[in-house]
Amino acid sequence: MKDKINFFQKQLEYYEDNRFGAMTLMLTFQSCLGSVAAMFSLHHNNTIALAICAVMTMASNAAFISQAPSKWCLNIFYLSVIANTIIIIYGLLQ
Repeated sequence: MKDKINFFQKQLEYYEDNRFGAMTLMLTFQSCLGSVAAMFSLHHNNTIALAICAVMTMASNAAFISQAPSKWCLNIFYLSVIANTIIIIYGLLQ
């Protein structure tokens, strides 16, 4: 458990040191991942997955653009990546 906390703390420090560069990379990656998840959701006519995908992606984008605290940005980013990845995997398995 302590290793996980240290890993997250290191990422917070990196994010703070390189805030605008890291924010740009994370925003771009997460938006592309969200659009792929949205494509799979639309392909399978799954509006619930599409809504989850859109909400998580837009929440992450909003946190980055509004320059929310670092912990918020990283937590919302990770939740968005996990949710969109699950939607993509679900879409591939159908």
